[in-house]
Amino acid sequence: MHLLFLIIIFAATVSRSGLVIAQQPEVDTPLVVFISAPLIETRWQDAPSGVTLISEDDIADGRAPLQPTDALSLAPGVLVQNRDNFAQNPRVSIRGFGARAPFGIRGVRVRLDGIPLTTVDGQSQIDAIDPSSIKTVEVLRGANAVLHGNGSGGLLDYRSYSPRHKPVARIETQLGGFGLRRLHGAFSQQHDTGDDASDNSSWAYRGAITHLEQDGYREQSAVERRNVGLRLDHQQGDRDWFVILNHLDNPLAEDPGGLTYEQWQSDPSQAAPLAKAMNAGQQVDQNIASLGMVQSFGTASHQLRAQTWLTARDFRQQLPFPGDSLIRYDRQIVGGSLNYQRPVGKLMLHTQLSLEDQQDDRQRYCRNIDLEPFICRSGISDDLALDQRESARNAGLGLQLAGPVAKQQGRWIIGLRHDHLRLAIDDQLQPGGVDNSGERIYDETNYSLGYSHRLDQQWNAFSQYATNFEAPTFTEFANPAGSGFRLGLEPQSSESFEIGLRGTLYDLQLEASLFTVRVTDEIIVDADPGAAPGDERTFYRNAERTRRDGLELGARWWPGTLPQLQLSGALTYMDARFDDESSNDLPGLPDWSAFFDARYQFQQGYFAGLSAQYIGSRYADDGNTVKVTSQTVSNLRLGRKLSNMQYDTQLVIGIENLFDTEYLGNLRINARNGRYYEPGAERRVYAGIEISWL
Repeated sequence: MHLLFLIIIFAATVSRSGLVIAQQPEVDTPLVVFISAPLIETRWQDAPSGVTLISEDDIADGRAPLQPTDALSLAPGVLVQNRDNFAQNPRVSIRGFGARAPFGIRGVRVRLDGIPLTTVDGQSQIDAIDPSSIKTVEVLRGANAVLHGNGSGGLLDYRSYSPRHKPVARIETQLGGFGLRRLHGAFSQQHDTGDDASDNSSWAYRGAITHLEQDGYREQSAVERRNVGLRLDHQQGDRDWFVILNHLDNPLAEDPGGLTYEQWQSDPSQAAPLAKAMNAGQQVDQNIASLGMVQSFGTASHQLRAQTWLTARDFRQQLPFPGDSLIRYDRQIVGGSLNYQRPVGKLMLHTQLSLEDQQDDRQRYCRNIDLEPFICRSGISDDLALDQRESARNAGLGLQLAGPVAKQQGRWIIGLRHDHLRLAIDDQLQPGGVDNSGERIYDETNYSLGYSHRLDQQWNAFSQYATNFEAPTFTEFANPAGSGFRLGLEPQSSESFEIGLRGTLYDLQLEASLFTVRVTDEIIVDADPGAAPGDERTFYRNAERTRRDGLELGARWWPGTLPQLQLSGALTYMDARFDDESSNDLPGLPDWSAFFDARYQFQQGYFAGLSAQYIGSRYADDGNTVKVTSQTVSNLRLGRKLSNMQYDTQLVIGIENLFDTEYLGNLRINARNGRYYEPGAERRVYAGIEISWL
């Protein structure tokens, strides 16, 4: 019925608009690509480390844009899970960092238009990102502390559409199985305000709103979410001012919880019994405001960029177990950065200063399955189990210097950054009269050395050595004995080395990386022997040493004999294990993973796309006693684009999990009571229409 409704709308649009069928297919071809996530802008071929650019065609292209992580599988070394549990957010790991997180993104830094979506203490939340407003994502793999601070795995650098980007207006809608209903609208406009040809001042603005509802494949997995964004740009000569406003309203995001193997096999669509009884889920209200300025001094390579931001987040979450499982916090983050770049002879100098302050007013409340007061592990028979003020402040100073060697045949780059991070807890509850207030202060200096050598006009070889650190978050510092810091939990530090090759050969674009990472004091999930039955709260400890050795391959191919076809793929091999007597595999990380995508542009505006993701076998626990078999999931999309001088219209029909494969959407590491498994959805059909005014 939903599909029929969309087809009727499409037919009416065609009949009223005079749209004409595109007679010639639009063919993508390899281009010279520039990236800026490594701070000093450079050609993709010249970057001294693993980096992948996800384009706007990769993000859209007929897919159902539910999460901003949907296209990241095109980047080798990246593993994305948990697409459908909106209460826990997608889990992203890069080179194995971030896999330990029971939910959300950990160890990987995230930015949106220069605004950090990673908190000062290190937890990333991407629910504020509207997938339909994203133009590109730069995926920087490996050590990035020298560039962006506290973090081990890499950087996801999201860039939204510019107000000066066409189309001037767009509306799209999707309807699909499991109650999917999504509507997105966006508009942009530019006004020149200069009095004469010498005055190039102008104003531009872009607004967007997205409403998403979904009942979900599993019980207790419904979601309702709205994203609203506005950007204003004012260009005046060589100076560009911009204002970014972002609002998230997420009144409903249910959590179905993890299942045991027996529950998964008997009925994968069921919710965990406690998750349903506790009505597990979260509600979020968040606002972000940012003001920035870019001043150019004659050339794009000589500029000053200043940006400030304010984030206010009101959060409430009921976890799917009894005990101190109701979390509430009010968060405010104030920050700013100053970046200055200029040529110095043949060298390029980039300096960065960043300051951030995070204030969390956090409480935990006791609940049991009847939603009555529960005697928590803290021994409090009152409803309130934890009440503390958490403060995180960071000051970072960075320097990068790049220059050529051997008559422009090579390019070296060195980086240095010092961070002063202070984490403090003010225990406002003080159970039993014990004040567990305290602070942790870290002064960390990290550096990187990179070199890229031009083999010929198409190929570059590169290598990089880098160090980084990653401090525990307040969540990871949780004390099994009650409030305050967990004693003995230390930051993790790592050393990484990689060599690689990237370039183009005829119609093939290829990148390959070999890497090795040695980690000291890696923060991992810990079992709490004092936990009450059914209590699944997660705690953490340090592993003495771990290591990761791997190979990453990424490719895009536009066959010269068949230009209507585009093939893309990513292949990752990684041996990740504890570097101790056990030599066990790190849980949650497959040895092999791969992603493949094919797109064909037919005549008369038709197109088709087929993608497949393979995730190899992996372990669910540190002891390697529970092994999960490999899985492959395929998706199909079909569409037609029609155009005239005024606007484009595109109709899409897609099938997710084309072959109705049984697979896991998420694997919960070291989950208690064997509840490791979050089943993925069965086959789903969706359809959508997009209309863009040019």
